[in-house]
Amino acid sequence: ASHPDLSGINAMPSLTMSSTLIVRAPVAVSRTKRPSSRATPRPHGPSPFRPVDVSRWSPGLSRRGRLVSTPGAIADPEPPSSSNSASPVIVDAPDVGAHGSGIAPSPPQPSKTVIVGGGPSGLFAAIMLARRGWTNIEVWERLQRPPSPDANEIWGDPNRSYCIGVSGRGQIALERLGCVDRVLSYCKTVNGRMDWSPQNPEGKETISNKQYATQVIQRDRLVAALLKEVEEKYADAVNVTHGVQCVECQWTGAGGAILTRQPTECRSDEHKSGDEDDDETCEAPVNQDEAGVRVTVPVPFVIGAEGASRRNAVMRAMDDDDACDAKMVRFEDTNPRVYKTIPINLPESYRDDLNYSARTKGGVALEALPTKEGLLVGILLVKPGDKETCAKLESRESLRKYFDEDFPMFTDFVTDEDLELMAKRPLSTLPTFAYCGGGSLHRRVAEDGDSSEEAGGACLLGDSIHTVKPYFGLGVNSAFEDVTILDDCLTSAAGSGKWTEALADYSKRRAEDAKALVDISRSFDGGFLTFVLPLILDGIFSKLLPNVFMPNTIQMTQKYDWRFSQVAKRKRRDRALQVAILASALGAMGTVAFMVVRTLVGLMMRAMTGGLAA
Repeated sequence: ASHPDLSGINAMPSLTMSSTLIVRAPVAVSRTKRPSSRATPRPHGPSPFRPVDVSRWSPGLSRRGRLVSTPGAIADPEPPSSSNSASPVIVDAPDVGAHGSGIAPSPPQPSKTVIVGGGPSGLFAAIMLARRGWTNIEVWERLQRPPSPDANEIWGDPNRSYCIGVSGRGQIALERLGCVDRVLSYCKTVNGRMDWSPQNPEGKETISNKQYATQVIQRDRLVAALLKEVEEKYADAVNVTHGVQCVECQWTGAGGAILTRQPTECRSDEHKSGDEDDDETCEAPVNQDEAGVRVTVPVPFVIGAEGASRRNAVMRAMDDDDACDAKMVRFEDTNPRVYKTIPINLPESYRDDLNYSARTKGGVALEALPTKEGLLVGILLVKPGDKETCAKLESRESLRKYFDEDFPMFTDFVTDEDLELMAKRPLSTLPTFAYCGGGSLHRRVAEDGDSSEEAGGACLLGDSIHTVKPYFGLGVNSAFEDVTILDDCLTSAAGSGKWTEALADYSKRRAEDAKALVDISRSFDGGFLTFVLPLILDGIFSKLLPNVFMPNTIQMTQKYDWRFSQVAKRKRRDRALQVAILASALGAMGTVAFMVVRTLVGLMMRAMTGGLAA
């Protein structure tokens, strides 16, 4: 992923950790054929590795670098909540249970709800509504149905899907809606990191101590787990249709929409980013209205959860509507990266509960997260302008040589078979930054419509309102958080008896956070001035004056009880104080220096005068 050269500065949060320098001992493995997945997990305790001579790896190891950085889909640890935290973002609302069996108040539901997008955020929103007792909920997903989450032989294939980390924010949201046990049963717990850097070619193992250990799962498997939750618990309330795409959204006078959908032949492609247009992977059949291929449906309540591309018909309709305040703000990618995935077959003697990370001096990063089946799924991230490195990724032979020279710590655990597949796979891109601006995440103009028509509305959530690069586990976790906040707003609207009142409240509570999340993430994607220097300053000042200054921004975003807008405001305050202190210190130093110089000049003048008199 696009991560700046930290020049030895560890970008990870400074937590309560035990750190051990580890060097991996030689392990005999096959380079030609991938081993079968591990059948049983290993106990996690102190690392069993002994220090060994690393000269066997290659003569160039000491001069070739490996990084301690955190690019895409990384299980970034979050610190526990501090005593000076602001008011929590997760509200301890009553559990409504399955099918509204709990006590949480809820306004009367609309006659029909359609969620456009059946990814993690869309399915999670369907679960939330069904738990409130809502029915006639439809989820439209353009991709084909994923395999069962229990199909270990499929998910053991590391080429199936990239991995994502579910942090404390996400786990709290999943627990609130009763999904956490199911999802975590398919996850792999990550308890720390193993990093190689130019300054530390032997590698450094860091074990974290935090309230919520990061849980890693393949993105498509997370979708499959949530789909299983829907079908086993809420099948009478929610209907999920795969292979259909919403191609048009027209607003009605009462605030609802008329949606047009048609079947598509889209494959689940783990190498497409969340904001790309998928014309090459989606093929729409010939329009045959009379055969029911193209369907037009009036819908009072529409939720857009299909990402931030123009493919998202709900977001596109809101963006193009002058009467709607919700407008997408997209940023040019000033620090692009392309990537390919590669499975890494760790031997049994290696810990399988770590995020393995390495980087070369040239800025190429290899980040690898474990799966429940035991394999690591690695993501090799390269600058698209680095033609020399990109050329090395085009054949098995050049890839083998590249791993031998630049990633010797992994090369013995990568098979020729997987390198062949990697070479054939095209380079993929990361999503670019975007957020829903205008201070609004919803659309409702019911007051202008026919009073005889059912009042309606629409809102956006997930990547549709905050698209970020997958650096620090902020994407899917903040999307789950969006859903819980919408849930809170529906509870608050129970008093008015109008569910539409919840939409404006949702915008009020979440729009500022969506923008702040993207702004913060963009600062992570910058260079020395916007990323590295603030980390250095925060580290110094928070240690010297912990009661005045908060930890660095990375740690702050992982505090599940802080809103992103609160983090942004607090860090602006910290930055202003830091600048004032530094300016005062420099001013004082300048004054002292001036006085010293003036004194020295005076002494010299007196000495010269005395010499001339003599």
